[in-house]
Amino acid sequence: MYKVVGLDGNEVINAESFCEALKFFHEHCIRPIAQGKTFRNSETTCYIEAKEETANARMYYPYVFEFAIKAGLIKNGKLVEPLREPPVTELIAAFSKAAILQMTQGMGCH
Repeated sequence: MYKVVGLDGNEVINAESFCEALKFFHEHCIRPIAQGKTFRNSETTCYIEAKEETANARMYYPYVFEFAIKAGLIKNGKLVEPLREPPVTELIAAFSKAAILQMTQGMGCH
């Protein structure tokens, strides 16, 4: 299960799949930011959170966008239809990478 938080922090949904979460995220974060509509700290207020029984991990705007492009889910700024759910191993790797990068940036490590 995934939780998605949009630009203003008030737009929140729960999604059963990453693709469902990405559709909402694209509509409420990626597209508005591309159109120049940003809120203060928009890169740290928009995120997709993977919610599991044993752990939760957040992937914020820049990492979601980067992963979606690499996974072939976004091309030229638009969602690629039909969206295909990425393999679980790719999602785990992407959320893990995002968590590590976010943690090291917050600690000042490079």
